[in-house]
Amino acid sequence: MPSKSCQEGGIVFGDWKLMPLDDRNWELCHRHETADTRTARESGTVGRVRWHRLGRYYQHNTIHLAIQYAADRALKDKAYGEQMELMDALHEYETITRALVAEVARALEGSRE
Repeated sequence: MPSKSCQEGGIVFGDWKLMPLDDRNWELCHRHETADTRTARESGTVGRVRWHRLGRYYQHNTIHLAIQYAADRALKDKAYGEQMELMDALHEYETITRALVAEVARALEGSRE
């Protein structure tokens, strides 16, 4: 039975993690600073960099969509801070995607050892 906490286990690629939920499903998590909410204040995690569940679920045949989502979010984060030409954005998306795929491949290779 997988851990209910997203702080342990899973397949990590950059600031992203696929957490096994059960024998059929994964949930995508992201590592970022914990926002100031009542729950975070009560648990003492405000401002701490931790894994956060995103409520985005995948199955064995859709894991590639998790990587695409992560690349899309990374590109959006970059585009919020600067203006880009379309071709530059597409090249950046390709660079981000390749890096994430390489991270997943390294994680999977490490799990076979």
